[in-house]
Amino acid sequence: MLVGFLVEGWDYLILRAYLGKILGCPEDELEADRIEALGPGWQFVLRMIPKALRRFYGKCAQFAVVAIDNDGNLELLNGKLLEDPNHPRHWVHVPVKATCERCRWCQLHSQIEATRPALYWLPKKHGAEWPIIIAVPVEAIEAWLLISQFLLNPKRGSAHAERECRRQFKQRLYGKPEVSRADIETVSLPLIRTLGTEQVEKLKQLSKSFNQFSEQLNQYRDKILGDPDCW
Repeated sequence: MLVGFLVEGWDYLILRAYLGKILGCPEDELEADRIEALGPGWQFVLRMIPKALRRFYGKCAQFAVVAIDNDGNLELLNGKLLEDPNHPRHWVHVPVKATCERCRWCQLHSQIEATRPALYWLPKKHGAEWPIIIAVPVEAIEAWLLISQFLLNPKRGSAHAERECRRQFKQRLYGKPEVSRADIETVSLPLIRTLGTEQVEKLKQLSKSFNQFSEQLNQYRDKILGDPDCW
């Protein structure tokens, strides 16, 4: 199954492992075609969406994943704030307010929907119905990993990582501030692969951003796991 990833760095490996857990399919069956966000972060991702989706669609990927960290860096455990005002959390303003111009999830969704009409040239693949999954880990994808670590060993990780300052996330997980592919393969992937079904469900409860990610997959599950719609 070909999956298109527009991601930061090695995050596609982490996302692919979580995809396997949520979809209940072997990780090695998810073949990745990725575009790495090597440009200036957030604005680069927004600019790349039309090009990336055309590429993934043209290669007949079964679905696509567009992902970027939320990048907030406020400690919210004191209870005075629900979110970093510079990096709004999608669930705070939905459904009361349909969109928020500063919300990264909203901006990605808007750009994706604007691109769908251009995805039309494959006869059996309708762009309007093609699964495109948005992942905006709060505060960063390491928060999902720290919560996963907590679920496997309550003395490690953190159940509240989504509300903690992200500055030390990589140091806490890997023992270093910068991460290589080898670190992902020796620390992150074994961690995710150890999660059982109950722990994945608990992760959805502890991380609203992971739950958003999972809900989209469940929405498209039949189409993602169904017969290929191209060749």
